[in-house]
Amino acid sequence: MRKPGEAPAGEPRQPGERLSPRVAKQVRDLILTGEVRGGERLRTEHLADRLGVSATPVREALMALAGEGMVDFRPGRGFRVVPVTRRDVVDVYAMQAYVSGELAARAADRLADADLGRIDDLQREIEKTVADGDLQATERADFALHRMVNRAAAAPKLTWMLSLTLRYVPFSAYADIPGWPLLARDDHDRILSALADNEPDVAREAMAAHIREAGDLLVDFLAAQGVLAPE
Repeated sequence: MRKPGEAPAGEPRQPGERLSPRVAKQVRDLILTGEVRGGERLRTEHLADRLGVSATPVREALMALAGEGMVDFRPGRGFRVVPVTRRDVVDVYAMQAYVSGELAARAADRLADADLGRIDDLQREIEKTVADGDLQATERADFALHRMVNRAAAAPKLTWMLSLTLRYVPFSAYADIPGWPLLARDDHDRILSALADNEPDVAREAMAAHIREAGDLLVDFLAAQGVLAPE
């Protein structure tokens, strides 16, 4: 399993790609997995050493995170982590559930038989990898399944809004969340049936409920890890 802040396997930085967005994601993961805690000072030079980059992209990333409300910046005093509360995570997942549900509803009208076949194959892959205990492979297959549904919706603005919420999901922690592999294995049936039967309203409701349940699992996990600050 990846450590928090470590780049996902198979995703080398591309030529010309700005480094600061990747650093920002790594710092988000550090915050959301409790590697750095609310109120803790973030020193640019220490993060640069830890992440193996120069100080410039780290500072750019921290300024971006300050704009998102993840860190607090005060001139002369530097950067500190803004405590993450249960409500913060619930709010993010409420938005993600709404957008994901709408994307699923639109996909129900657009998925071809070949697409549905590929989605079924991914679901079988999820089942196999859960049985094998290969949770990184489960995560990859689950991500691919959801990506197929989202892309089939052909709604770029909604997909963009979904990508904003996904910034606050610590993907590197998914394999550690109790119940998540079983959720990925068992909770897709109603979604896939609605997509196959061309039932947009059912697909919307099923997908939104699925995302909210994933959010509940994450909230409970973060609370147990002591990551969440009091309201």
